[in-house]
Parts: sequence; C-alpha cells; structure tokens
Amino acid sequence: MKQNKPSAQTATIREIARRAEVSIASVSRALNGKPGISDALRDKILTISREVAYQPSAAARQLISGKAAVVGISLGRQDIELRPYYILLYQHLTVALHQQGMVPIFFHHDQTHELPERAGAAILLGETGEDERPGVLRAADIPFVRIGNAGEGFSVAPDDVSGLYQITQHLIQQGRTRIAFVGGELDVPRPHSRLSGYQQAMAEAALSEQLLSLPYRFTSDSLTSYRYLNRILNYDDPLPFDALVCATDELALGCVAALEDRDIRVPEDVAVTGFDDLPTLATGLTTVRQDIAAIAAMSVELLSEALAGKAPRHVSLPVALVLRETS
Repeated sequence: MKQNKPSAQTATIREIARRAEVSIASVSRALNGKPGISDALRDKILTISREVAYQPSAAARQLISGKAAVVGISLGRQDIELRPYYILLYQHLTVALHQQGMVPIFFHHDQTHELPERAGAAILLGETGEDERPGVLRAADIPFVRIGNAGEGFSVAPDDVSGLYQITQHLIQQGRTRIAFVGGELDVPRPHSRLSGYQQAMAEAALSEQLLSLPYRFTSDSLTSYRYLNRILNYDDPLPFDALVCATDELALGCVAALEDRDIRVPEDVAVTGFDDLPTLATGLTTVRQDIAAIAAMSVELLSEALAGKAPRHVSLPVALVLRETS
C-alpha cells in the first residue's frame, strides 16, 4: 500500500524533535502552549523552531514571538475587578483559556500600553465610546475580542436589548405604569443596550420613561444605588414610580434595601428587577439570566478565530427571564 508522504510542516516538526532530542508530543506541547514540559525545554524548542524556519499556525506564531500564549484580560476604565460579575467572568475565562493552553493575566485600564509587550492576544471588558484600547492593540497587531456591544472586530455579548425588553414587558403586564430605569451615567453619550430594551417596551405600551441616572462611584454598585435612592425617597411623596428596572443585580439589591429601610413594600408597593442572575446575590430577585460560562467560552473561540486571521464577527447570546419574589 502506498504511504502518504508527510507534509512539509510535519517533516519540520520531526526535525525540531530530532534536534531538541525530545518526542514529537513535546514539540507539540511547546508550539501550542500546552502544559507538561518545563519552561526551559519550551524555550529550547521554540528557539529551534525559529532556526529551522518552521511555519506555524497563527496561534503558534504568538508563542514563538516570545509571549508564551499569554492572553491579557483588560478591564475598562471604570471597572472594578472585585465586582462579583467580573470575578465570575474571570473564573470562567481562566478555565476556558487554560483548556486551550493559554495563560490569562489581568490588566487594569491604566496598564493598556503594557499589554502588547506582555501578551499575544487580549480580551477587552467594559469598552466605552472613547476607549483607546482597540486602537493601541490594532497598532501593535495584537488580536483581541471585546465582551460588549457589536462594533468593529470580534465581539460577544448577551442579548441585553431582548432581556430588558422582556423584563419591562413583564412589569407592564402586571399593571405597572410608572416604571423607572436605574443605570449608571445614562446621560453619557455611549451605547446603553439595556436601556434600549426598556425604552422599546415603554414606547410600545405608550408609557412615559423615567430615568434614574446614577453618578459613577469607585465603590460597589449596591452602595451607590442605595445612597442615590435614599435621597430620592427623602423628597418624593407620593412615590414617583411603582417599579424599578435596574441595569444589574447589584443595583437592584441596593434599591431593594433602600425601599425596605423606608418600610416601602417590595413588590407590593414597588417591584424591583435586575440583570445577570449572579449566584447567591440574585436569590429572591426577579432578573435576567445571562450565561456567563457561555460568554467566556465564546470569547475564547472567537479569540482563536482572530489568531487564525478569520473574518471578524459579533455573537449575541440568548438570555432568559427569571421570575422571583421582587416582582
């Protein structure tokens, strides 16, 4: 039987293995960022791969360039790494990246210019309209994926508009007519996809919008919403709203606490809803569930496509309405 002739790439990998005096499996681990070999051996194999002019895949090129499959997870300017949402997202991203032989490291927004020197790819969180990070990474030819609204390049996000539309409709169907949306810096010109879902449902029902725009504070969202709503409750009697649609679970929890401290019944007097369905925090809260594990997995899949030079795309993942005690 005629045997298939090994490809040039396969033959080169065998040559690397012969020169390094290791198995082909060890060469594969080194070129693909897999665990199971020492750093010294990995460096030796990568050095030999350059000497023999090995033509690797796009992902392996990042390794051979000396960045060791490092993926920078970059926070937005106003993001706090200790927020429960980011802790959970980072945990899932870490698992998904490790499964692909990649190593995640955290970058604060003010470390953006260090990222191209220390990482071969990036995942961006919390992008805003004035965000400089995409430009910095494109200039350095660093592939990246955004977790956020559709735009230029690769991105993934939950279907925020649909989620807020569904939860606002749920409140309208209950007979709520004075529904306010609670979110951060709603007056800042940038995409507010969750606000858009609320606005769509309110417009269809011919109801007037109420926007409670919270100032940015470098503290927990729950504390910020608690303080802000307390100030409103000091001056408004009767209540100007019978339901609060909050952009996150954390904001919703602060609102529930402020209402209960004033002996305002939830949900009898005011219904409160959130978004995210964070474990433990969202217990008892009517909210919109996004699949954070699926977002992390899709981010890594898109990153592999970016490394391979494929055409950019946006992926919108489905969400689900979760009805509990606060509505």
